Amino acid sequence: MIKITYLPTKPSRAKCFLLIGWLLCLYGLENSPINKLIDFKVWNNGVKPILWLTVAFVTWRLPWVRSKAKLRQMNSINGWAFVFAFIYIVASFMLGIFIDGVGKSPYDHSISGMMLNIIIVGSALIGREFVRNYLVNNMTKDEDYIIFITIALLMTLINTSFENIIILKGYEDLVKFIAQSIAPEFTHSLFVTYLAFLGGPLPAIIYMGVIQGFHWLSPFLPNLQWITAALVGVMCPVFFLTSMQNIYLNESKQLKAKDKDEESVLSWILTSLLSIGIIWFTVGVFPIYPSVIVTGSMEPMIKPGDVILVKKITDMEGINALKVGDVMQFRRDSILITHRIIEIKETEEEGIQYRTKGDNNAGPDVELVKPENIKGTIVQVVPKVGWPTLLIKSRNDIPLDQIVF
Repeated sequence: MIKITYLPTKPSRAKCFLLIGWLLCLYGLENSPINKLIDFKVWNNGVKPILWLTVAFVTWRLPWVRSKAKLRQMNSINGWAFVFAFIYIVASFMLGIFIDGVGKSPYDHSISGMMLNIIIVGSALIGREFVRNYLVNNMTKDEDYIIFITIALLMTLINTSFENIIILKGYEDLVKFIAQSIAPEFTHSLFVTYLAFLGGPLPAIIYMGVIQGFHWLSPFLPNLQWITAALVGVMCPVFFLTSMQNIYLNESKQLKAKDKDEESVLSWILTSLLSIGIIWFTVGVFPIYPSVIVTGSMEPMIKPGDVILVKKITDMEGINALKVGDVMQFRRDSILITHRIIEIKETEEEGIQYRTKGDNNAGPDVELVKPENIKGTIVQVVPKVGWPTLLIKSRNDIPLDQIVF
């Protein structure tokens, strides 16, 4: 039997490289000094949307290869794309409400401002997703993750401003930029590439359109710190990708009975709960939360790079249970310190206060600790797990005894 391979054909591959070159040229033009010669409003509000819509039109006119899923599955894929986008928004907002706070959006919310934002963001979104769909469905008809990752990396590059890269200073800025921007952008892009592989450009546009629409049009946005943003931005798309794979295989009847048992609904629920639990534990939702030590004031008990587990103290009962010899975490100004209680003082004027000292320090801390500044007590030390944090936090940056994950 003669095996016939229909894709990728030479013409379609050549057009793929042409579109990639077009994207790179557009990226270079957007990040080159040439656009500085044009008035910013003219470039941003006129030239860029026209260029992206031109890319979309040209791609749309090219002969398309049908996406992987059957026509009867398209509505389901589109619906799940919307659901996953909604889940991501809710997860981000909930973390903002309970952890990092919510702030007023900095974008223009007048009718004209919102319409302009829709045109600018929407034109780029449509252009990118049309190209993404053409690339992935012309390059493979199987779940080839080398191709998926390559396309996701390309689209991540296109969405990354060169100016944001050249202003980085040192390891701390680099790690924060990768964690807060590059890693979430890549995982979103990988999931969207899979959506385009299954259902064409529409589910990809729905997913990214809902998320970007919320970001640009909502009057309030979650004010996520970089670690929180990295966690939700990476873990959610990864979970969405694995969930969408399972949904597609079930609907296309490609899972055998044994596989279905192994990939039961219960296992997916447990995976979801575990993922959410890891995020919430890391950012401090539970009564016990992790922190990373960056100085040696508590050596030899706690060394730089060790992670400590802190049990929260939230009431006077917990305060009254403290005794000399306990190692506690407390806030002083804008920093967190972990030292041992060496004396408990109580006066009529000031009430109960605590004198603390680092085991490795020559003398006690100058200031006494008030109950309202106490965060919790140390229940466990996990050696060396926090070493990556030390790469982004120099001892000379700020004299704190620890920072919180």
